[in-house]
Amino acid sequence: MLVKSTGKGGFTLIEIILVVVISLVLLGVALPYFAHTYKGTKLRLAARTVNRMTRYARSMAIMREQTMTVVINHETMEIFLGSTEQASTHTTDGELDQDVLKRLGYVDDGEGSDRAGIEKEVRRFLPEQIDVTNFEKDSLEDEEKYKNLYLIHYYPDGQSDWFILELEDQRGLGVKLENDSISGKIRSEFMQ
Repeated sequence: MLVKSTGKGGFTLIEIILVVVISLVLLGVALPYFAHTYKGTKLRLAARTVNRMTRYARSMAIMREQTMTVVINHETMEIFLGSTEQASTHTTDGELDQDVLKRLGYVDDGEGSDRAGIEKEVRRFLPEQIDVTNFEKDSLEDEEKYKNLYLIHYYPDGQSDWFILELEDQRGLGVKLENDSISGKIRSEFMQ
């Protein structure tokens, strides 16, 4: 039995126009939302990088029982962590093994020491188009020696230097990071 179809398949012009209009309306409603969430992405990433680096510095200072320093180079927007002392490579006494840290990617063995005398162990770059607009610290003796470096020290007792770091993107949006010197926690506040 052969059944013959009388109607042709396809869409009418009115159906296609209706789908296009509905799609444009949905796009118009959703686009400002997505543009707003993307606006502060680089600032959030920079704040997260600084926060992670300082938490890691505090934990390493306590674990190694030596002062660790977070260094922010505001010209190259590089942030790195290290100490002026070398960590022990003995594994039998519970100390950190530098070879293990190198294999895990926590030690940058190609860079060596920085101008500030800090051995770079962890090194990151803050996102492009982010600038440091303000840096305040309870002790400014390091800033007199190193003009383009901001140094934040973390001590074996878990305390650190108090600091405020303000970052700004090219649109004028900013984030203010303030460190609690006792607990090492960073409070961030977005600014317009």
